[in-house]
Amino acid sequence: MSALWTLLKFLLLLAIAAVGAFFALENSQQISVNFVLFQSVSVSLGLWLLIFLAVGCLLGLLASSVLITYYRRKLLRAAKKD
Repeated sequence: MSALWTLLKFLLLLAIAAVGAFFALENSQQISVNFVLFQSVSVSLGLWLLIFLAVGCLLGLLASSVLITYYRRKLLRAAKKD
């Protein structure tokens, strides 16, 4: 059963990578992004969108992990009191 879940996860990851690759290929306009302190190199719009999506997902995971850690500690303290 574990091998089946591993296979399904791999296939899902492969499908997501394929959709991301097709998305990047369809948005091939070259742009450069101006950040606060510097200007980036010129790469495709699809690549920039995928980069910003990945960074946003990672920041969301980080923010949610901070909240989860806070509530787990709070739960452990409440369990110790009882």
